[in-house]
Amino acid sequence: MCPLDTNAAFLTESRKRSTQPIFLYTIFDYDGIGNNKCYAAHDTNVVFDSITYEKFPVTHDAITENVKGEIDSIKIQISNISRQIEFYLQTYDLRGKTVTIRMVWANLLDDPDCYIEFSSAIDSYTSNVKDVVFNLMSKFDVLNVTIPGRTAMRNRCNSEFKGAGGECGYTGSATECNKTRQRCKELGNGPRFDGRPSAPGRRTFS
Repeated sequence: MCPLDTNAAFLTESRKRSTQPIFLYTIFDYDGIGNNKCYAAHDTNVVFDSITYEKFPVTHDAITENVKGEIDSIKIQISNISRQIEFYLQTYDLRGKTVTIRMVWANLLDDPDCYIEFSSAIDSYTSNVKDVVFNLMSKFDVLNVTIPGRTAMRNRCNSEFKGAGGECGYTGSATECNKTRQRCKELGNGPRFDGRPSAPGRRTFS
C-alpha cells in the first residue's frame, strides 16, 4: 500500500465546492511483461504526468481506514459491455497485480505532484456481461512477509536500471542512471519512474 499524497495546490482545490475530482486507475504489469492499463473515470481521455488514461466507466468503494489505522479492502467496478476487460481476464491472471487509484483535479493536470494515491493488490475478481468487479486487498495482509519489502522514496526510483525484472523498462543507449525522477524524465522514461514524489498526507478519499 503506497503513501497518499497531497500538496498545497491540492488542498486549496479540495476546499472549492465547484471543483470536482477525477479518478485515475492503473493496473500494473497486467500482461506479465511490464505493460500497464490506465483508465480515467471521466468523459474524455486524461493526460496526467505524461501518462494517457483512457476514458472508461469505472467506480470504486470509499477508501477508509479501520480502527487499527489500516486500509480496508475495497472493490473496483469496471464496465464489461465492450468485453475489453473480459479479454484481459481470459488471457492473463490478474490476481496479485498492483492497482493504484489517483485522485487529481481537472484544472491542475499540469501539476504532477498534485494528487492523492491509494495502491493495493487484486485479491480476486468476478465478471458478468455488464461489469467486472476487482476485490482489492492490501499486500500487508499477506502472511510471512517482511514489511516494508522496500522503501518508497520521494525522488529516487526503486527499480534496477535496465534490470531483468522489467520494472525499469528503459531500453535506450544510456549506460547509467542516478535513479532520480529528473534523470528518468531526461531518458524519456518518466512514466515508469518507481518513486513517490510527495510525502504522505490525507488517508481517506472516495
